[in-house]
Amino acid sequence: CAISLYISLRVNPSSKSFSNINSLLEKNLSTNTNTSCKQLTLWNKQIGINSMSFKPRLTNNDKILLGLTPRVKSIIIGLILSDAWLQKRGHWNSRIGFKQSIINFPYLWNIYNELGYLCSGLPMAAKTVTRGKIFYSVFLQTRQLACLNEIFNLFYLTKNGQVIKTVKQELFFYMDYMVLAHWIMGDGSKRAKGIVLCTDNFSLQEVVLLVNILILKFDINPTIQKEKNKFRIYINGKSLMKIKPFILPYFVDHFLYKIN
Repeated sequence: CAISLYISLRVNPSSKSFSNINSLLEKNLSTNTNTSCKQLTLWNKQIGINSMSFKPRLTNNDKILLGLTPRVKSIIIGLILSDAWLQKRGHWNSRIGFKQSIINFPYLWNIYNELGYLCSGLPMAAKTVTRGKIFYSVFLQTRQLACLNEIFNLFYLTKNGQVIKTVKQELFFYMDYMVLAHWIMGDGSKRAKGIVLCTDNFSLQEVVLLVNILILKFDINPTIQKEKNKFRIYINGKSLMKIKPFILPYFVDHFLYKIN
């Protein structure tokens, strides 16, 4: 979305501000390898649509075989940081929902080609009326799957009986260039020679944590900008040029204008 007036706030990357993340680093966690995993999924290849995509119901054996490759996991995390959401009801497993304006159908179709094996059918069209205007959109929804619970637990917590989306320090270990690419495609907007990431739904503390992760992971210098009591992340032109070669391979043509 376009932004007009804003106040720029800088984050000072002191050693104290990173102490919690550094303590997590000492645990030497890794999300890219799992030597005990027996799921029959390729490590980093597009799986997309397959025979399971159109099965009305999956057997228990089918569900066991469905897993998240590092590639799919990164895509989902980037989506959750932007426009997607996760649902989990009671003892049931989690599922992903993702909705885009009809204008952005090329991007949603790209996502479906990555996550189609987790779905039970094709994306659906929707029509909403807001202030007398009709808006058309498309959305996809995955099955309720145990393999999605890890990401649900990464982004959601229960507080006062309500499930709340949040940012946890463990996100550091999941953040990579593919995550960042999908985050920018979903929630990024051009400003001057840089990019603004719309983080309106996160608190200032959570946005500061996101900035710290970006600094540590990609060695860039993002800042926080305030608009109408909401906080957004600005990646300046110099930092964008630094990360562009690494995120470009993951961009769909439809959103290349955001980084060009």
